[in-house]
Amino acid sequence: MRVAIIAEVFLPKIDGVVGRTLNLIRELQGNGDEVIVVCPAVSQRRDSPVPLIECRGFPCASYPEYIIGVPNQSMVRQLVEFQPDVIHFLNPFAFGFQCFDLLQRHGVRIPALFSFHTLYGEFVKGYAGLKPLSRVLWWLMRCYHNAADRNLTVSSTFVDDLRQRGFDRLSLWPPAVDTRLFHPSRQSTEMRSRLSANHPDRPLLLTVSRLAPEKNVSFLTSVLDRIPEATLAIVGGGPQKEELQRRFSRYKTQFIGYLQGEDLAAAYASADAFIYASETETMGNVILEALASGLPVVAADAGGVPSLIDNGVNGFLYPARDSRTAAYQAGQVLSDTELRRRMSTAAVESASTRTWKDSAACVRRQYAEILAESETAGAHIPARIAPISARICTRALVRLFRMADWILSDSSGSSPHPHSTSLLSPRTVFGRLRTKTHRKLAQSQLVSPQKINEQIR
Repeated sequence: MRVAIIAEVFLPKIDGVVGRTLNLIRELQGNGDEVIVVCPAVSQRRDSPVPLIECRGFPCASYPEYIIGVPNQSMVRQLVEFQPDVIHFLNPFAFGFQCFDLLQRHGVRIPALFSFHTLYGEFVKGYAGLKPLSRVLWWLMRCYHNAADRNLTVSSTFVDDLRQRGFDRLSLWPPAVDTRLFHPSRQSTEMRSRLSANHPDRPLLLTVSRLAPEKNVSFLTSVLDRIPEATLAIVGGGPQKEELQRRFSRYKTQFIGYLQGEDLAAAYASADAFIYASETETMGNVILEALASGLPVVAADAGGVPSLIDNGVNGFLYPARDSRTAAYQAGQVLSDTELRRRMSTAAVESASTRTWKDSAACVRRQYAEILAESETAGAHIPARIAPISARICTRALVRLFRMADWILSDSSGSSPHPHSTSLLSPRTVFGRLRTKTHRKLAQSQLVSPQKINEQIR
């Protein structure tokens, strides 16, 4: 089978969606399938396991690590030359929706599968001034997903949630984890010393997260207030890093930065418990990695997380935003050695059956089904397209992002600092817009003939 994956984000970015994409690609290749990835171009070197079709783009103003690609006819031509049997739009949003529209305009009718991984409609609530966009984004996602031949999401919780929101043709892409990499045997005294700032005897909590407002990491300060004896190691990076470093400065906290592979596995296996603050996870890859590593998990009872946690068995679920309960549960795990041992054993067992081989096989069956449906229908298969209102909204959204990037870039035209926090205040934005507009007008003024003659002389 020939599979084209249109990825909203790809290497070298590090997050759960990219990790899931790479594991899917590995399993498809192991099955003998040919894969190509369509993604936004980046300036960094990327070691891709498959050929790429890269589209130029621009950074999202509030999160410069996220590049918004802008597809063109060259993308369509290269994709058609590859002759895919199916196209998998993986976590589509601004880039994926544009690609879908462009392919439809060019009459490319290839079975399309969308997979849902990110609560974009909930994420915007964490950014100043964007909360009103939540309903619009949920409507926009529903319009595009309902134009696909099949929709996948990564937890049973969200199969039901999306169905209630009006999404059609839904199936489960089962969660999975690499239990050979993430395993209690990866425990390391050196890593524990690193995570604990050379105080390995202290109770050690770990969180692994993108450092952005929607991940709610700042919530953990109120947990540490109630268990001051604990050290918290924070693995990850993102636009909120500097702000969070200031907020956590009076606590026993270590910011480790990004970790990958064996280093990340050692970090999980070397802590005492995993604590997670996000309330907008469709599933939570980091939670599965923690469980496979033998860590009891303390996490919010929200999103898709409850589908992984058996409360009181392999971890605890606390009511969203309830720091008192979260601290009590984390304190129990840290202080009760026997409880921690039982939960650790249950955690490993709960993750042991969730293999990437089985997970990818489920996705591949979905590919085969929509391909068979397409072949059966032949020329009579109806062309599903997003409503014109959704297509107009997508174009407007991309232009808005592009304008924001132009406004918030500095005078040299470079993008915002990669560790900038959320969107600037409206006053600052309008101030920059006024300044840049005046500068642009000044640069565009016609030069008088007299001035030209003076310069020639």
